[in-house]
Amino acid sequence: MLTFVWVAVGGAAGSVARHLVAGGFNGRFHPWGTVLVNVVGSLALGILLGRWGLAVESPARIGTTVGLLGGFTTFSTFSMDTVRLWENGDAGLALITVILSIGLGLTAAVVGVAVGRA
Repeated sequence: MLTFVWVAVGGAAGSVARHLVAGGFNGRFHPWGTVLVNVVGSLALGILLGRWGLAVESPARIGTTVGLLGGFTTFSTFSMDTVRLWENGDAGLALITVILSIGLGLTAAVVGVAVGRA
């Protein structure tokens, strides 16, 4: 039961943080706020898993990884931002968003694991 509490609290905090960060950027520089939270979240998760190992078992760690960072990053918003760009006739920016989100997100995760293990 304690794990669920940690996930819920972390998820709420991560979602609020995402709203503040992505919302602040997306208001003026759409869709870069979504890209930013996904890359920063990938880096943070990589650092934590690099430090803790891939088997995260304590309630606080699950709350941090699944809850906080799961609430902070958002693949669904990334997907909808991309669809919206495509439907608005901006296929080029949609493609750039996909490439940067996936490429930078994966790079950030690899760097994060290396930093976490160092």
